[in-house]
Amino acid sequence: MRICIDARMMGAGNTRGIGRFIEELVHALLEVAPQHHYILVVRQEAHRFAAHSSVETVVADIPWYGWREQIYLPGVFRRIQADRFFIPHWNVPYFGMPDSFVVFIHDLLLFHEPESAKTSLRHPFIAWLKRMAHRMVVAHVVRSSRAILVPTQTVKDDIAVFFPGFVSKIRVTGEGMGKIHNFQYPVPGVGSFLLSVGSAYPHKALGDVVDVWFHIRNEFPQLEWWIVGEQDVFMQNLMTLVTEKQLEGIRFLGKVSDAELTVLYSEAVGLLYPSRFEGFGLPPLEALAAGCPVVAREIPALVEVLGRDGAFFFRDGSKDAILVAVRNLVANPDQARKQARDVAKKLALRHSWKETALRVISAFMDA
Repeated sequence: MRICIDARMMGAGNTRGIGRFIEELVHALLEVAPQHHYILVVRQEAHRFAAHSSVETVVADIPWYGWREQIYLPGVFRRIQADRFFIPHWNVPYFGMPDSFVVFIHDLLLFHEPESAKTSLRHPFIAWLKRMAHRMVVAHVVRSSRAILVPTQTVKDDIAVFFPGFVSKIRVTGEGMGKIHNFQYPVPGVGSFLLSVGSAYPHKALGDVVDVWFHIRNEFPQLEWWIVGEQDVFMQNLMTLVTEKQLEGIRFLGKVSDAELTVLYSEAVGLLYPSRFEGFGLPPLEALAAGCPVVAREIPALVEVLGRDGAFFFRDGSKDAILVAVRNLVANPDQARKQARDVAKKLALRHSWKETALRVISAFMDA
């Protein structure tokens, strides 16, 4: 089977969550199903798979989410002779797509929190138009795709609420967990740092931590909070808020390499992940794979993915609960790190990129 994959977002340096998903999935597909031929549509020549005989690349420097994607991308796909077209996000062109495409919907975030998009920073009418366009595109994708793949039962249930007539198309594939490393770093204690990784979009709720940081810092004066993520307008707004509140002990690191992130996970007291909406949640799994404990908001997707023992959960809607969860973590960091390592071994059996790839291939065949 010839499988064309829209890999324009591939690589954590482009779009950390979706980019990581695409790269890990392609690696796993080549491992579990090398008999198929994979055509990767990329924005620039990708060398990471160039040596593999089952892979070819087609360069199409077309940005995602824009008008060029809608106009030019269908022509790129139509020129490629493939049995299946896999779009790993909802941004499928509305017109002209081959009828044999399968889509992966990571979540319906913008149905719930439309402000968690950069369009919210433009004129309100333009933002409204883009929200309507997004809903129209997603509805079209749900109707016209051969199959809809999702990472969790949580996302499947959410799609079923908005599009109840298409539940039979939905397949839960899961996602994978990075391999468990045996780090040779000293176990940190109080006086080190909490880590946050990802964007500062509103649904990530980093502002909730800012609101209680004075109390955390007052109780643990040597504890810092290091934030990794692109310094876009949302992150800049967060930086401004921190400055206005005159808070100490908060560092904005910007983007970091995978190697640097690995070290940060291994040396942090814990990952602070206050997001109030997720479809899966790769950073907590990455942290646990490195033996880093997780403090997270108790939301359905994270409980499904991590299990009740996978994090120091704090209840949704309570900022004071963040302080309590941090206090429980810092009270015994050695025990928390041991628990993280033990949980990671169990989660590695549940979240496998190989198993995900097998489910994806099965969906391609059935579609």
